[in-house]
Amino acid sequence: MASVARQTFLRDNIYIDVMEHFAGDHGVMRGPAGEGRAALVARADVTRGASSIMRDLDAHVNRAYTLTGPESLTMSEVAATIADVRGRDVTFVNETVDEAYESRRRWETEQSQYDASVSTDTAMASGASPSTPDCHPYRRDDDARSCPRPHAHP
Repeated sequence: MASVARQTFLRDNIYIDVMEHFAGDHGVMRGPAGEGRAALVARADVTRGASSIMRDLDAHVNRAYTLTGPESLTMSEVAATIADVRGRDVTFVNETVDEAYESRRRWETEQSQYDASVSTDTAMASGASPSTPDCHPYRRDDDARSCPRPHAHP
């Protein structure tokens, strides 16, 4: 008799808390994201959502969650937010796909990493990246009932 796998999938959107690293020391973020938007998510929020699932596995069997942040941002808005919070100049420069590959060559890595980096931006530009707050672990509205909820800490 075959057994049925019990599974839960977390599909994390782009991590907002790594965006600052892409600005580097020069404060310039680059890529072919255009004015595309994405509801970037903090890794801590993904962890909270995953922890909630782990506390009640049966409630989440055979479910998939697209974990997003609370609002949809362009890369220019991300850069402006970083600049505001950190008190330094940070800007976003839109690039063509070819320019994006070239600008990433300053880091030595595998081709697959260049492809992943550029495709993240093109997904934003095309609208393929989740651009609406879908399942943010701290949403409190009725549309978020299917989201994993963090448990209150004592």
